[in-house]
Amino acid sequence: MKGIHDLDPQMIDRGVVMVIPKPKFYEWEEEVFPGSPTTADRNEFTSYLIDDEAYNGDAKQALKKHWKFIFENELFSVCTDDALWPKRRTWKSFNEFFEVKFSTMVFDLLDDGVYKANY
Repeated sequence: MKGIHDLDPQMIDRGVVMVIPKPKFYEWEEEVFPGSPTTADRNEFTSYLIDDEAYNGDAKQALKKHWKFIFENELFSVCTDDALWPKRRTWKSFNEFFEVKFSTMVFDLLDDGVYKANY
């Protein structure tokens, strides 16, 4: 196992937002697919890179430009039919569906480049 003196990590100029579903998200998922296994057992959550200077303790300000995309992307990951998504997708409902965790310290521990795919 490599230690701190064996690596040459690069700090990247991005912050990270980890989006963690709350019970309300899983309730919606159960409404859409009754009786099917939900994603509640996942131990993996989606992370989004944002401007590393965007987060100053104010989640709403940091996500001002991106919360709607994040909300819809998380819904899409469960159900591609947007007619079945919650009709009211506001900042308030986003916060009812998700907890968000921020980090402004992002290190790339790999030597190879980052692959970006169009979405």
